[in-house]
Amino acid sequence: MHLDLRLALLSFLFTLPVQYTAESQNVVTPATARTGEIRIRVQGPDGRPLQAKGTLSGPAAGSSRSVEIAPDGSLNVPDLPFGRYQLQFVQAGFDAQTITFQVQSATPIRREVTLVLSGLSTTVNVIASTPIGTLDIPVSDVPVPVQTLTAQTLEDTNAIDLTDAMKRRLNGVYVNENQNNPFQPDVNYRGYTASPLVGSPAGLSVYLDGVRQNQPFGDVVAWDLIPKVAISTVELIPGSNPVYGLNTLGGAIAVQTKSGISNSGFSISGYGGSFGRRAVDAEYGGSNNAGLNWYAAGTLFHEDGWRVQSPSSVRQSFAKLGYNHGGTVLLLSGGYSINDLTGNGTQDFRAIARTTGLNHGYASVYSIPDRTWQHSPFLTFNATHALSKNFTFNGNAYVRHVRTNTTNGDINDDSFDQSLYTLSNADKAALTAAGIAFPASITPVNTPFPFLRCIAQGLELDEPGEKCTGVDTDTVDRQHAYGLSGVLSWRTSHNQFSFGSAWDHGSLTFVQSAQYGYLNPDGITVTRIPVFLDGSTSVDDAPQDNRVNLHGSTNTPSFFLSDTLSVGKWVFNAAGRYNHTNINNLDRLPPVSYRGTLTAINTFQRFNPSAGVVYKASSLLHAYFDYSESSRAPTSTELGCADPNFPCSLPNALVSDPPLKQVVSRTYETGVRGNQDGNIRWNLGFFHTNNDDDLLFVASQQTGYGYFQNFGQTRRLGVEAAVSTHLRRLDAGAEYTFLNATYQSSQIIGSGSNSSNTNALDGGPGVTDGGNITISPGNRIPQVPQHMMKLYTDYHPLRKLSVNADFNLIGASYVRGNENNQHQPDGVYYLGSGQSPGYGVVNLGTRYKFNAHYELFAQINNLLNRHYYTAGQLASTPYDANGNFTPRPFASIQLDGDTAFPIRNTTFLSPGAPVTVFGGMKVSFGKQ
Repeated sequence: MHLDLRLALLSFLFTLPVQYTAESQNVVTPATARTGEIRIRVQGPDGRPLQAKGTLSGPAAGSSRSVEIAPDGSLNVPDLPFGRYQLQFVQAGFDAQTITFQVQSATPIRREVTLVLSGLSTTVNVIASTPIGTLDIPVSDVPVPVQTLTAQTLEDTNAIDLTDAMKRRLNGVYVNENQNNPFQPDVNYRGYTASPLVGSPAGLSVYLDGVRQNQPFGDVVAWDLIPKVAISTVELIPGSNPVYGLNTLGGAIAVQTKSGISNSGFSISGYGGSFGRRAVDAEYGGSNNAGLNWYAAGTLFHEDGWRVQSPSSVRQSFAKLGYNHGGTVLLLSGGYSINDLTGNGTQDFRAIARTTGLNHGYASVYSIPDRTWQHSPFLTFNATHALSKNFTFNGNAYVRHVRTNTTNGDINDDSFDQSLYTLSNADKAALTAAGIAFPASITPVNTPFPFLRCIAQGLELDEPGEKCTGVDTDTVDRQHAYGLSGVLSWRTSHNQFSFGSAWDHGSLTFVQSAQYGYLNPDGITVTRIPVFLDGSTSVDDAPQDNRVNLHGSTNTPSFFLSDTLSVGKWVFNAAGRYNHTNINNLDRLPPVSYRGTLTAINTFQRFNPSAGVVYKASSLLHAYFDYSESSRAPTSTELGCADPNFPCSLPNALVSDPPLKQVVSRTYETGVRGNQDGNIRWNLGFFHTNNDDDLLFVASQQTGYGYFQNFGQTRRLGVEAAVSTHLRRLDAGAEYTFLNATYQSSQIIGSGSNSSNTNALDGGPGVTDGGNITISPGNRIPQVPQHMMKLYTDYHPLRKLSVNADFNLIGASYVRGNENNQHQPDGVYYLGSGQSPGYGVVNLGTRYKFNAHYELFAQINNLLNRHYYTAGQLASTPYDANGNFTPRPFASIQLDGDTAFPIRNTTFLSPGAPVTVFGGMKVSFGKQ
């Protein structure tokens, strides 16, 4: 009887509304009561603990309780009477999720719950406060306009890789396709770059699962090594955030990968389409009650390419093994990529417009090959442990290897002003001795592409650098990187603080060689001759030595901290990071008189601070302000090409290593925004960044060469505005950026193909040797558009059908070589506007889901088949308007007492892909 009374009392208590948290007091019940306990851990798609609210429904009619997840993601509910329960979790930005369980013994029931991001949402409501992800800070508490992408966005937009989705959906992001390969773009934000090309002015840091992806040699980012199919979330953090370490001058990109908890089951997607494109993406994940979870993914991609001889193959694999127990999460992930990419670069705008002759049309190329082959294994270990309800430790360790081989065929511009059709007596004697026949007279009619003088000069070891029309360059780059980092985090109801340290080490071996050759009758390929740029021959009495054999190491210990304090309607943020970078270079080539040495030790150190505030005037209006500083140490590339006495040619002819200063950026930004968790989201902000001691490649008195030098100051300022809506069937948005990127100091640089260069002003138009231009404060930085607008929509007209569309409108920009913005074509010596025109591209896609297992999808990029250009440069050309090879096209002139031969100079542009159609099917089993 007493037992029945106790059970009745428990039943009554269960119907009362009670909030449970991790700190809830245990209810003492008699030992005879039939009760059990549940212990839940809630996390986001990336495996990090996540706060949420929920509703617990019990076996008694009408019983319902609100529950609240603790900051460490835990929920413990004791003393539950036996029976069947349902627990529903709700969190803004995530799909509601319900779990069901049966309490039938005193043994605690343990469950891991992963909240899945809302199907159409392009934002998440929390971001990591550090690169390795310790504290999840609500977006509303961050004093900068953070942008996010999810795995669902990548799938809905049918993006072929991460950069494809970023350029279509992230405000202010644009690409320069200098390589003209979809997996090798220069990704830019606010006028700063993350590029796969050595020598590009780096300014964005990139992280994958907390591991820095900027490589030790040149701070380059190989986008093709990041597997799209394994991406869970992407965060773009604007500004010079010091916590994200070196190179975060304009922003940081943090990528998190999937796990077996959030991506259980198996799926495979196969698709094909235009230009021989065919690809397969596959992934498999799962978990068990023992706390283990696993995930594996892979991509096979190949296309013939839409330009002449431009095939590419991408093979990526990724795997992750995880273990969750209580407040401990262990993750071991790794991957391997083997990619073979062709990027054929820019083309003369006249060749693009021509309809006859060699190498004409939109798909034509200037020269080949331009091939990059690389493979990269990596391994990452991440660990998170909740020391208590307030303290959490997070750490990671990584090791990565990247080997990159390149082969680059170029037309030799030193031959454009030479006499290539007339053999000297020495030439004839050398050819005769080698048994090579030659005609009595060589003319453009019988030999459109002259080659005999090249062969003869090679035999004589005289001047093949002037008489050979081609040069092929080969490089091998081996890089190893490994490091450790750890963060201790402390969270209270009003304050979130983290303190961490890191150590990153990188080593590299870079070897380069170059070989002379001559253009073949196809006008794009080069036949090599057995003569190398190794100092054995000269141009104008200067030995031509393009060799590099550099071994170097980089060590960067650092510590960092960040704090977020909430006081009423105010949220205060502060952070800082100290970096100490040591670069030790060893030149493995023997010393010679005409070149310096790469051997040197350089040390750079700095503490970079940041501070910001958010004022939450109401749930619909927040204001923010942030000030931040960051720095970038010069890379081995820049240090190896910084001596005015021993200049070099870009990108990789490294010859000397004098000291340079590190670049320091200072950013402040302010703005207002609406509710970032609501159905209608908007923001309007202003940003202003100054770079001091920026690095610029400047002119040398030696013809065709230059060197890196610290450049006084550059500035990026502008306005960003965005509005989006998230409705039941529609996700749509509009984004606009005004960006003014300018030089703020004067500097002389080499640009002989610019019509305003010193030779042209001195009466020698068309003469490139020694032609310089002067940059003035206020000149716009090339390849940075002032205006960018993006419109996008994801619409579900039917439950099984979705349609996505986006429109990118990018403004005009100056091309490289027109840094002073003064180039004007004269139609004779200087051709083309020196600008890359603005463009608009429309993309349209659709997906139809038959059921839980089968889905069809299709995509049309550049729907209107517009011809557009994303990059460009001023350079010389040996071709006339009809595409005929014409060296020394003009009569000689006297310039500064010397005889010079003018040549043609033109605007080269990088064309964007024409209309591209592809489609396929996705098959899934066991997906949740």
